Amino acid sequence: MTPPSREPENIRSTDLSNQDKENLEQTLSESGFRPLNRAERRSIWLHDYEGQDIALQSWARLVEREGLEIEVMLQMHGLLVFGTLVSTQTYAQFYIDMHEEMYRNEDPGTADFLHEYYQALIPPADQPEIGPEGLPVMFRYAHLREVTIMSAGHKVKLPYWRGKVNEVDAFVVGASAGE
Repeated sequence: MTPPSREPENIRSTDLSNQDKENLEQTLSESGFRPLNRAERRSIWLHDYEGQDIALQSWARLVEREGLEIEVMLQMHGLLVFGTLVSTQTYAQFYIDMHEEMYRNEDPGTADFLHEYYQALIPPADQPEIGPEGLPVMFRYAHLREVTIMSAGHKVKLPYWRGKVNEVDAFVVGASAGE
């Protein structure tokens, strides 16, 4: 049996000089880090997939791929979360704009950091349907706009909200908090 390659899969040997290869190999051996192979990534994906609601994954995929916005109610840990399901792009752009306005003049370094952070959340436009595991890409977060969170008779309103898809106990499409 051949031992797994210690070279990260996103870096090809032909892309590195001999010195870079030696440095990479030394760094990996010193750190004990070994990139996950395809079988390990697949195993993790299957474990994560068990906890997913496929219907909610489908709605999240539709929102991300087509840019739709859908009113939903999510039930999570005893809370009711109402809002409009929006893409990661919409969610991130709200915070990019807000932080740009807040920090650009007084603290450009913070504005740059926050811009990079929120920009990194946005999946690439050419993201494939099938991930490196050889299985469909899962959406890990849901993003809502014009949010109302209800618990035990209390209401909290937020402009945007981000929550883990696998933490949703139940959901209803088309529900609104009412007024």
